Amino acid sequence: MKFRNLDRFRTGGTNRLMELSIPVPKTPDGRVYRYSPNEQAHPRHFVLGEVVQKIDATSDMKARMRLEPRSNQTVCPYSGIMADDQAFTHPDDIKAAQEIVGHAAVADVEAELQRMFGAFNSNQPRNSLVKITTSVQSRPRIAPRFYRKDLLRELVCDHCGRDYGVYAIGLFCPDCGAPNVRLHFAREVELVETQVALAEAQEEEANELAYRLLGNAHEDVLTSFEATLKAVFLYGCTAATPSIEPPAIRNDFQNVNRGRQQFAKLGFDPFATLTVDDLATLELNIQKRHVIGHNLGIIDAKFAEHSEDARTGETVHLVGEDIREFATLARKVVDGLDLWLGDPSFRPAKPEAIAGVTQSHDDSRSAGTRREQLDAERLGLSPLAFRLGRFLSAKSEKGFIEPIDDEIVLAEFSDLPLPELERAIAELAVDNYISAQALIGTKVPRMGYRLELFATFDPIALNQDPAADAAELARIILEVRPQVSISELHARTGWSLRRFNPALNIVASEIDEGRVLRGYDNNYVVRHFALLPVDEVALNRYVTRMGKASS
Repeated sequence: MKFRNLDRFRTGGTNRLMELSIPVPKTPDGRVYRYSPNEQAHPRHFVLGEVVQKIDATSDMKARMRLEPRSNQTVCPYSGIMADDQAFTHPDDIKAAQEIVGHAAVADVEAELQRMFGAFNSNQPRNSLVKITTSVQSRPRIAPRFYRKDLLRELVCDHCGRDYGVYAIGLFCPDCGAPNVRLHFAREVELVETQVALAEAQEEEANELAYRLLGNAHEDVLTSFEATLKAVFLYGCTAATPSIEPPAIRNDFQNVNRGRQQFAKLGFDPFATLTVDDLATLELNIQKRHVIGHNLGIIDAKFAEHSEDARTGETVHLVGEDIREFATLARKVVDGLDLWLGDPSFRPAKPEAIAGVTQSHDDSRSAGTRREQLDAERLGLSPLAFRLGRFLSAKSEKGFIEPIDDEIVLAEFSDLPLPELERAIAELAVDNYISAQALIGTKVPRMGYRLELFATFDPIALNQDPAADAAELARIILEVRPQVSISELHARTGWSLRRFNPALNIVASEIDEGRVLRGYDNNYVVRHFALLPVDEVALNRYVTRMGKASS
């Protein structure tokens, strides 16, 4: 059976066990919706765009990065957690992908049933009493489509050039992991500048409106400044002691001294770059904000203590230049926070568990363990079945669909009880990675390789991808069509037999079986095949799909 609709999403595997890649929903501007696996990383949502700026990163910039840009991992911009890209897939996007696959599968089944019954009717005598009528729904199914809205704060990382968007305050670039908190605050300062300019442009008769605009701009400086200090402090607490609940903050960062006391717990003074005069100006503006926000701008006794020119009962004085100075001082503090976060000596402690994956602090060992657990979960296999599949892939010498030496398997897994090994064999057999037949007199079922095992486990065990190799093979075949010599094809690739055969088998699965001559010789899993135009179309589309999957 041909899966014309499902094939549009196929990036690997075979017709019996396809690997599908469904494009995730995008925002109107083409960004991909992401969702942090850290449940404490509020609000968890963010979006990733494309690389929109070419940046030649200096050695200092690279030292601030926590990941190589465009790797297969993502950094949570809110909590700094790093995990594989797939861990950041939103649950709603998984449901959307399932709906798309379901729609395509139903369409393929309907098409196949109509073809089968049509062939049945055409082979019946004219006077046959048996006739099957098929019909298409009067209202065709519409393929489901899903869209996302863009988020509020849009940024471009000045270290790797990646476009992304977040809610509220993001501390890190999701692509390279470099601290970006100063970019966020710089954007706040831009908005404040716009508000001040708008207030200054008002006519004299609109003084009340101008004062209101200046008051809002002044309040916005402190609100964003306080939120930034709080976000960085909470991140530092979690990074230093991940198993301990961060302390309650309340409004501590609306006061310089209390803010200093909080950061002293982390061994850092965010106000160290400011002079005595700068600190006095900063504190005055913090108090001015309280008067504007809580006392309708009327000076009270507490504020009068901070300013020699202030008189109780008068309206607090606001001019655009004062607000700009307030924003500049706050920005100096935030720049210091950004440098602190990017200091190579300061790295967050690793969380004990992300998305259900236990992480050890032994880097060299835990990296492999985490990778194995994620791969096993992705395939829906138990750890033992995953280990067995990887072992079998590594042990195959030519990539043939051939019997497996059970003595080698028993020797490798001699530390396990036979029932556990048998369950792992059964898992692989149920998922069509191997064949397994229970025979009298054997300790474990008689096993045989299947193409799905090579297509799935070769990238893990051998760091070579039969699906990608098959695309390269298909490109060569399309150059030499319609008659194809397998030995010449092998010679053109320069690959080992172990690498060549799984790719050859995948290509053969794209061609009508009537034009493929199988039957093993000493080298190749397929002896010969010929192409018709319909096969060329299928191979061309396979190459296109694989090209999209790798881009």
